[in-house]
Amino acid sequence: MKRLRLAGALACAAGLLAALPALAPASVQVGSSGWQWGNPLPQGNTVRAMSFAGTTGYAAGDFGTLLRTTDGGSTWSGLLSGTFTDLTTVQAIDGDSLFAGGGCVARRSDDGGATFRRVAFTPAESSCRQPLASGWFVNEQTGFLALADGTIFRTDNNGDTFAQKTPLPNAGVPGGQPVPQDLRFLTDQIGVGATAGGKIYRTTDGANSWALVSDTNRAVHSFAFVDASNGFAVGDGSLFLATTDGGATWTAKALGGIPPTNLRSIRCASATLCVMTTDQGTALVRTADGGATGKLITPSPDPIFATGFASPTRIAAAGATGATTVSDDAGLNFTPIGGRLSGSYSRVRAGGQAGTAFATGDNGSLAKTIDGGKTWTRGNVSTSEDVVDVAFPTALIGYALDSSGALFRTNDGGATWKTLDTGTTARPFEVAAPSPSVVILVGPTGLRRSTDGGESFSTVTDRDVVKAKLDGIDRAGGALFASGARDLLRSTDRGKTWTPLHKPGRVLNVDFLDARNGYFLAQGGSLWRTANAGRKWSKLLGVGTERAYGMAFSSKSKGYLVIDRFGDSGQRSGFLLHTTDAGATWHPQFVVSTPILGSGIAATSSGTDYLLGGESSLLFTTTSGEAGKSSELSITTKKRKLGKAAGITVTGRLSPGSSNQLVTVSYLPPGSSHWQHRTAKTSSTGTYTTSWRVRRGTNRFVAQWAGDFRSKGDGSGLLTVKVG
Repeated sequence: MKRLRLAGALACAAGLLAALPALAPASVQVGSSGWQWGNPLPQGNTVRAMSFAGTTGYAAGDFGTLLRTTDGGSTWSGLLSGTFTDLTTVQAIDGDSLFAGGGCVARRSDDGGATFRRVAFTPAESSCRQPLASGWFVNEQTGFLALADGTIFRTDNNGDTFAQKTPLPNAGVPGGQPVPQDLRFLTDQIGVGATAGGKIYRTTDGANSWALVSDTNRAVHSFAFVDASNGFAVGDGSLFLATTDGGATWTAKALGGIPPTNLRSIRCASATLCVMTTDQGTALVRTADGGATGKLITPSPDPIFATGFASPTRIAAAGATGATTVSDDAGLNFTPIGGRLSGSYSRVRAGGQAGTAFATGDNGSLAKTIDGGKTWTRGNVSTSEDVVDVAFPTALIGYALDSSGALFRTNDGGATWKTLDTGTTARPFEVAAPSPSVVILVGPTGLRRSTDGGESFSTVTDRDVVKAKLDGIDRAGGALFASGARDLLRSTDRGKTWTPLHKPGRVLNVDFLDARNGYFLAQGGSLWRTANAGRKWSKLLGVGTERAYGMAFSSKSKGYLVIDRFGDSGQRSGFLLHTTDAGATWHPQFVVSTPILGSGIAATSSGTDYLLGGESSLLFTTTSGEAGKSSELSITTKKRKLGKAAGITVTGRLSPGSSNQLVTVSYLPPGSSHWQHRTAKTSSTGTYTTSWRVRRGTNRFVAQWAGDFRSKGDGSGLLTVKVG
């Protein structure tokens, strides 16, 4: 059996690790789209579980995070899990085969995570009566799953089908549920299960029956076996149990030298050397004598929730906000992998040179990348105020604006800064620099302009500008667009003169690609497009929501809208809508667990886009955020013209066809600006059906799908049903 060759694999790994490269972070793709992490490194989602087969290991965590390493944890790559469900368990069955799951989601791969298949222990991943508690595969074909109510499933065909076995016996905890905590099988017949009630059960007939072999009245959370005989179990109150007969009997060990601690997981290199995580994650517990004594080790300033042995001396550990660290002396000392910038950030701006971008932050902080977002460094503008905006017309020359209204200039890429006199006590909102010498300050009323690199400023005296309440400026090739809630102005001479433009509503955001082509996001969430500098605006109804609050376009056809909810998502998170056809259709991308700020997206014509999630997560993409194969989503109804209000069915098909995929159908009633949403599950052929009541006027529908671990998402065209 592959599982029982652990000791040999660890011994071989020890020699391999001696030749590992120096510690170096690598870009990690998020689990549900084509965005990659730039800060923190390796990535920013909390890791909950880790498992190794030699130097190849896997880690799983929040927001669908699934990672792979082939060098014992020095570098990691992101795997496309196709979910934003928190993953709580992972097993390296061997170097290429893995199992991962959490909630109503489970995945299997036999090619190192290059492709996945769904482990369908529940009909749908969106909801289930009982979530996954634990799982363990004896080999690539045979595995066992435990659900939260004690249900045990067995598969002998790699998770394609399951047979229900005898559940773990009632442990007598409140509610009468055994609440399984961990499941571990040594063969396809012999296995053990632990419960929150403090009981350990053992089976010798493939889960057809269970026998109670230990009862401590303290929750048992995790098992680790080093061979067919020797294993350990840990739990609350420093519970440490050992077995030398394959789990038939268990003996408590003192684990002396540490205070009472709730132990959450255990990983072992031998019958004497183990490391354990705790519920708070503040320290690891290390034992080198099989549990007789323990020692607290602090591997990171951040909580650590997962660990694993890549060799008898090499340990990798990870935890909160992606903090990752490794040890090469069996857990006595640890070295961090990657890292993160300090400070909180409020905006991301692309630089004037390809591959450069900046994030403005608190207390004078300014983050910078010069390699297309792969790595970021923190610098400081010469101020203790928050930096609110920045403009770099070249790689070296730049301007920074702080919250007090002070303006600064750098000639060396941010290494040093000079304070400039803006000639006013007003506090501008934004700064633009169409050239190294021309600088424009925006708001709160009107514009101020410099033509000598900020050495002196004068008020722009155009009558349409001087009293305008302005708060934003957009550079589009050789044109500039200044905007406020009630104003939209254009300049084609670097801000010297300005012309007012017609607009379709109150301004929330504008993004122009050149002097004529641009997009307008109105207060209230409606989106518009113009191809003639605002003489005519076309409303883009394929968006399917009025919840967009940020926007960025890289070309006339490609761009993003920022939203914080989609479909059945019950919590605010970092979502985008993406278009590749000038706003006709849109599909969602799930990026980060924290909401993206409206000013947290920057799209460039050079092929690299940047994103700020929450206050410190910095990501980039060179694929417009896409990952996976193409998909196609259609929408239709039997009759598109009706004489009177009626009930209708709106149907469609997802191709390639796949069952239980969640398609969100959105409906805009006549005369309303608020979209209604319903989520439908696809059939095995990819079809879906929703029912609606349409009323007199023009009724509009769109369908959208977020994608999965095989395919990227898609959005339908607009379906119009006219009544009366």
